[in-house]
Amino acid sequence: MFELLRRNTIVAGVLAIIRIYLGYAWITGGWVKITGGEFDATGFLHGAIGKATGEHPAVQGWWAAFLETVALPNAGLF
Repeated sequence: MFELLRRNTIVAGVLAIIRIYLGYAWITGGWVKITGGEFDATGFLHGAIGKATGEHPAVQGWWAAFLETVALPNAGLF
């Protein structure tokens, strides 16, 4: 499989197109969030903090503490 990815120019071209498209999509999406001023992370942060409790927490306690004490008060920055 690795030899196919390394030596086949068609596969390399297809992967290059996919990588360029993904890079463009991520850059434009991030740029809109930075310059648009409409992005708000407080809902995401509250959801992550809420998932730190229960029988099978999805978020570790130390990360939830960081989100609650540092990230949530500065949600505009995050």
